[in-house]
Amino acid sequence: MQEGPSEETVATFGLLRGPASHLMTLPSIGASNAQEAARDLQAIHAVLAAMPDPEMHFDTKLIAYIQHALNHVLQLCQKFVLPEKRFDFLVEAWCKCLEFILRLPDGYAVVIGSNWKYSQVIFDVLFRAVDGLPIREEPPRSQRQATGPASVKKDRMTDEVRLAALRCLVLALPLDRSTPTAFDDVLSVKETPGALDTQRNGDRNIRTAKDKEVQDRLMESSSGPFVGQLVLILLDAAKDASLVALRTTALDGVMKLIRSLESPQRVATWFPGVAAGLTKAMIERGLKEHHSVLVKGLEVWTYMVVLVLKDHVSQESLLTEAMAGGAGMSETLMGMFKAKVQSNSTAQSAATVQSSSQGYGSETWMKKMDHGLQTLFKQITNLRTHSHWKVRLQFSNMAFRILKDCQGSIVHRGSSSISSGVACFLLETLIGCTQDEFRDVYLPAQEYLGLLTEEFRSTELTNLGKEILREKLIALPRVLYGADETAKQNAIRTSQGLVLFMGRQMEPMINLQTVLTYVQPWINILTVEQLDQHNMDERGGILSATSGDRLTKSGSEEDRWNTWVQAHKGSGRKFGFPHRIHLYIREQSTSEAFTGFLRQLGSTTEINIWTEELISRLQQDSRGVRDNQGWFDVGSVSCVLMLNQLLLGACDIGIVTFDDDLVVKSVKTSSRKDRAKSGNTSRDRKHQRHVRRAARGVLDEYLAVMADCSQMSLDAKSRHEAAQRSNLSAENDSRSKRLALEKLFGLQDEGIDVEEPEARIYDYNTDIMLQCLLLEGIASIAVVLGGSEFEMELVRVLYILLEHLGDQDSALVRDTAEATLEHVAFVCQYNSIGDLIQANYDYVIQQVSQRIAFLSSNPKTPQVLWALIRVVGPPAISMLEDSVTEIFDALDHWKNQEDQVAEGLLKSLSEIVKVMAQASAPSNPTSTDHAGSDLKRNSGIMMSAGLTFSLPDQPSKEVAQFAKTYRIMTQGVEEDNGEEEKLRKETENMSSEQIRDYFMKLANEAKENEEKLFGERESESLEEDAEGDQEDDLMSFGDLRAKMKPPPKDSKPEPMTKHQALCLRILEKAGYFLTASSPRMRILALETIQGSIVVLKDRPQELNPAIHAFWPSIVGRVLKRSEMEVFYVSLRAIEVVTLLAENCSDFLGRHLLDDIWPFILRALQTWTKSPSLGASAGRTARNGTRTITQTQGWKAGSGQRRSQGQREATAKVFTLEHRLQMTTLESVAKIVRKVRIPVQQMWDMLLLARDMMLDRSWVLHWDVRLAAAEVIRSMAIAGHGDSVFLVLDEALQHIPGESVDVEKDTEEDVDEGLEMCRDILAYMDDKNL
Repeated sequence: MQEGPSEETVATFGLLRGPASHLMTLPSIGASNAQEAARDLQAIHAVLAAMPDPEMHFDTKLIAYIQHALNHVLQLCQKFVLPEKRFDFLVEAWCKCLEFILRLPDGYAVVIGSNWKYSQVIFDVLFRAVDGLPIREEPPRSQRQATGPASVKKDRMTDEVRLAALRCLVLALPLDRSTPTAFDDVLSVKETPGALDTQRNGDRNIRTAKDKEVQDRLMESSSGPFVGQLVLILLDAAKDASLVALRTTALDGVMKLIRSLESPQRVATWFPGVAAGLTKAMIERGLKEHHSVLVKGLEVWTYMVVLVLKDHVSQESLLTEAMAGGAGMSETLMGMFKAKVQSNSTAQSAATVQSSSQGYGSETWMKKMDHGLQTLFKQITNLRTHSHWKVRLQFSNMAFRILKDCQGSIVHRGSSSISSGVACFLLETLIGCTQDEFRDVYLPAQEYLGLLTEEFRSTELTNLGKEILREKLIALPRVLYGADETAKQNAIRTSQGLVLFMGRQMEPMINLQTVLTYVQPWINILTVEQLDQHNMDERGGILSATSGDRLTKSGSEEDRWNTWVQAHKGSGRKFGFPHRIHLYIREQSTSEAFTGFLRQLGSTTEINIWTEELISRLQQDSRGVRDNQGWFDVGSVSCVLMLNQLLLGACDIGIVTFDDDLVVKSVKTSSRKDRAKSGNTSRDRKHQRHVRRAARGVLDEYLAVMADCSQMSLDAKSRHEAAQRSNLSAENDSRSKRLALEKLFGLQDEGIDVEEPEARIYDYNTDIMLQCLLLEGIASIAVVLGGSEFEMELVRVLYILLEHLGDQDSALVRDTAEATLEHVAFVCQYNSIGDLIQANYDYVIQQVSQRIAFLSSNPKTPQVLWALIRVVGPPAISMLEDSVTEIFDALDHWKNQEDQVAEGLLKSLSEIVKVMAQASAPSNPTSTDHAGSDLKRNSGIMMSAGLTFSLPDQPSKEVAQFAKTYRIMTQGVEEDNGEEEKLRKETENMSSEQIRDYFMKLANEAKENEEKLFGERESESLEEDAEGDQEDDLMSFGDLRAKMKPPPKDSKPEPMTKHQALCLRILEKAGYFLTASSPRMRILALETIQGSIVVLKDRPQELNPAIHAFWPSIVGRVLKRSEMEVFYVSLRAIEVVTLLAENCSDFLGRHLLDDIWPFILRALQTWTKSPSLGASAGRTARNGTRTITQTQGWKAGSGQRRSQGQREATAKVFTLEHRLQMTTLESVAKIVRKVRIPVQQMWDMLLLARDMMLDRSWVLHWDVRLAAAEVIRSMAIAGHGDSVFLVLDEALQHIPGESVDVEKDTEEDVDEGLEMCRDILAYMDDKNL
């Protein structure tokens, strides 16, 4: 062992000797040498801070040496009492040196513990450095009488100096007994909580004997004023300081002082003042306070309350816990004896204190304590919503510790109002933290609540929770009727957390006698105003009711559902139900919180109580609806909504639960698989049986209500239609009488008119909401029952779901039915809805066959057929082979009525044909020409690609020569060719008349050559036929038969397939309805013809006769568009004609030219309002002249007309005219590629398309111009390249000569059309057209 000082100590002394000796030789310190003294102190501190191991090498002699220098400075500055001796930089340097010494155990023993009087001097100096010097100003006598005592102001140093002094003051306080001493084991030192706190706060981590002496001094009664002054200084610094570190250090000092007092009786003496000071320090800046200050304040508060109000553990509980832990009897009894001795001594001291005015532990003191805590907790209530998560976490820790350790002191001493008690505040705080959005807050809070529920809940706390929850449930409707959504969410979450805390203790609270108290107010709250169908895609369904970042457990029902949804995302499914917009709950988050609260109630109460009451209300409403022939009201909608949520909660779906990884293993989780493994008790199994039985009863009632809704809907619709017809007839009679009177008395111009009766439009909103919620309830029941049990209910449920899936009145009902079928398919372990229907189609077909013969009482049966075909697809055709005959018979019976039934039957047949067409279409259609999609021009405008083009026809030699000649004459010589040069010289000096005659001559010669060639070929064929006939006459019958070619073996046509034969029957049946009075029936008939063309395009011998029979009706549908509904029929008829052109061009040729083409030309002429420059130029060029007539519209006001025209054209994109233009031009583009058009009709269409593409009047939308350009390009592809080239080149050659006076913006607009011309010509050159 080394004797004497170490080398490091000697070296440190050598470094400290210079500045320390210089300080001790100073005769005085003033303004002249204060900086010099501060530098010496800073040098001393720098040397001390650089020591490698000060606890080992900074011995007591060296400490005493430095203390002597510090005392000399303190003496020269007169203990910093005089303002002229208080230099901030000097005090800060002095405090830093003292702080370093106090951090060492030996330094603390030398400075503080050696002499208590000297220690008091140090404390006084630090008090003045932290709190400042008082400055008393005597106000005038009159002002003093008015204001009372004179206010004391203090001259304080800067916050940095105060912080250095405050650190010394905190270090000067003794450590409590929880801090280990130097003789304890190192491992125990690290594991001690007090050691961890001191290391974290930068304090000493070893307790010395001097700490005990200083602690005893503070515990003396004579030290009361000293302790009071110290508490006041620390709390003032925590409240008034602007530096955050200063406030947190002051709170650390308060905590250390309270720990050093140790005795609850002693702390109780200072509790009111300390608690009030802490409250002021925390609420001084409110929610703007720094989180570290609030966290420190809550830590001090929690420690004080637990220390003063902590419950005493009984001897019986000690014995029970010790024996359960495995301890021996002798050890347990010895521990109990020691605890008894200690309690006796504590009781004696407590009795002494209790006799004082404080009365610690007495009934009066406890009441005052409870009242004071209520007041203080109310003041910090708003801090629970602080933005920083550490503050909210500390509130959770505070609530749990006080409720765990002080139940006996705070629970049975509640105030008259339960909601204002301390226990209520703590429970609300802890429950609010369980609903926090931050993971680091709600996970510990859930753990605390689980521990409080399972291990530390007493009977008094349970009863208190019941009283609080009863008050919250009664007051909940009043809060939800208000306008503050934040207050609504807080009230709902508090109630939900209380229900979670109570658990199965809720069953005695809500029973058959008390359920009526809550049902009706909550039904009123849940009043649904409407459903939001646009937000269906944002939800994942019933099994995705998680909030925040709470993750589902692997292998749970929710996890399986999420996997199923992700696997089917590409199919375009929605997987969710429509959001509800409530009348009183406006925000969606509040609505979801309340439904979560209902689920929580369902999981903790007896489900039969709720189902019996709500089902009885539904039955009563159903009887009222049947008796009064009315509709269900919003109360029925709310009943269904409550039933759905309560059933899901009873099955533990979408409820808040304790995390079993953090809390007790017996706590149930949200996964039904985990519950099946861990909850095999008889009570759980009985509960699940009750839930399933209640779910079946609810399902029966839902099906009955859906039947009533369906029937009421039909009755109301029939009454509404009858009322409309009667109103219309009455209106017509009144109008005819009015016209007769006007004509009789000459009042035609008086403006007298008969008022029209108000339209009676029935509101279906409530019925739609009820149907959607009933469908959602069926999905919930499917999830509750599970696949094996719900499959037995498919016999009753599947038909009704398909009926609503095919609903014709509401898209919202169809979407909800689809979501319900998705949940049923998932629960029954099918991959899709189609697989579900296909596996159980016999249930549906049987009911369809039973009801289709009685459609008058089952008018929605066709909806089921349509939905089945649409969902299943091609396999449904084989399922419905027998049902199609029944559909034909029913259609023959209902065809003259043209009502919803006939329309549904025809819609089912049309859907069958569509499915056949989809099955017969190629899966991967390829295109032989993809240049259309790549056609671009330099300006960035891309031509519309349109549909797939066929291979272009090769132009004849005459056409090629004609185009070549025209190009030479207009553009000059292209190649060094003598023939072309000769032709150019011949036509160089020709006039316009001579050029016209030249081209007319060329055209006549080409025509004569073609006719001559055709005549020669025809004569040759006739001669060959005559020679053959003569030879045949000379031959014998045997030779002639031998000369004939043997017929092929497969000369007989192939028989039609079953699908084609069925399609032909449907086509013949649908053609009858082309002349129906209902536009919807005509549209369905045209859709059926469209699909039949695709299916039967390979069977022209059957298709063409059928189309020939319907052709007059199809033409009639194209030409008539007097009403809006008929307009859509015309559009569909044009699409049918287009499809015929693509698939039956040979049959369509003459019919199209005679019946449809003139109508199309007239329509295009009406859309081209004024004759443009290009039109006159094109017509002149067609007659063989180059004369160009200039129009005057280009020169005056073109810019204004262009802007106005563009605005009008842009607005036309939403009009019926725009849709008709696009449909017509797209049809023409397809027709010209398939049907041979004569020259005259082709030229008319070409010129009109060119005018629409250029749009010199600015009346067409840009999409229409692109469609017109597509028509021109289709003509070039179809073999009319010479005509297209002539028209487009004329437009390009004409514009530059006359556009001098046109404004700049007009030139840019004209260039768009010209650029499209150049694009088409470039495409023709690229494809050799």
